[in-house]
Amino acid sequence: MIKIVLIGVWVCIISLGGVYAAVTLSGDPGAEIAKPVTPPAYVAGETLSIPVVSEGAVTGYFLTKVSVMVDQEKAATTHIPIAPYVTDELYTILVGNKMIDLPKAGDLDVEGLRSKIKDDLNARAGDALVTAVIFEQLDYLSKADLNGKASQKMASKKIVPPEPAPAAGNTAAPAH
Repeated sequence: MIKIVLIGVWVCIISLGGVYAAVTLSGDPGAEIAKPVTPPAYVAGETLSIPVVSEGAVTGYFLTKVSVMVDQEKAATTHIPIAPYVTDELYTILVGNKMIDLPKAGDLDVEGLRSKIKDDLNARAGDALVTAVIFEQLDYLSKADLNGKASQKMASKKIVPPEPAPAAGNTAAPAH
């Protein structure tokens, strides 16, 4: 009986000594714990149909849907409506500045367009708010395709393959 009691006391001393050693040798208890990184939020853009005017007549339509990924922490402090700014930026680039020759849109510099949209939106926000630009749809329909194939399925010219939208758990309200 005495042996069992001594073994129990010995096990308790060893256990307490192990816990004490683990706590004291584990590191600096005052060190800060790393703050979790918040992932960027997905802001869905609007589907746009922009008419292409050439020589005074409509020659086709540019169909686009561009969404953006924004830094959630910066979006919380910046109170700008992100989706309307994306729409305005697309109209500025495609219609106002005529950055792209839409009938020959197959020669489009997609990465240049993506970086221009991102840079211009960040300049408007005054901070690096937009982290990525996603082209969900970027097509061109000529007027000849629309008129000639009215009874058939319309064939659009895919400028870039569509990019999938991020998971639904990562979305933000479009009008921030």
